[in-house]
Amino acid sequence: MRNLWRTAVIQVGIAATLTVGWSCQHPVSAQGPRVRGVMREKLRHAQGILEAVVTSNWSALETNVQQIERLTNEPRWMALKSPEYSEHSAGFVAALQELGRVATDRDSVRATDAYNGMVSRCVACHQYVARARLAR
Repeated sequence: MRNLWRTAVIQVGIAATLTVGWSCQHPVSAQGPRVRGVMREKLRHAQGILEAVVTSNWSALETNVQQIERLTNEPRWMALKSPEYSEHSAGFVAALQELGRVATDRDSVRATDAYNGMVSRCVACHQYVARARLAR
């Protein structure tokens, strides 16, 4: 359980860093309200996933995973039109689907690993988007 809490604290720190870093690197005019809105909603559900993993609330885990999956199917999700962005998005969706499977199995160890995988995909995509925007 101690490792689960340690992981949770680390992930909250990463989420806070990403939120601050994303908003500092990408002013409102560069980010656009559609992308900013979907990312805020994703972050809200990702925080719900973290809480669900830490508390073993499988129902909340399933709900938050489904809500983020719904977001990934919206047109506003596609911040960039590139094969690289599509690959990052597909990897993120695969990580979400793994979280959904783990929620069904109610396995807290695998849930922690799957959550870490989702966050890693998130970070990698945000880094790619930041580089792509700077290259413009």
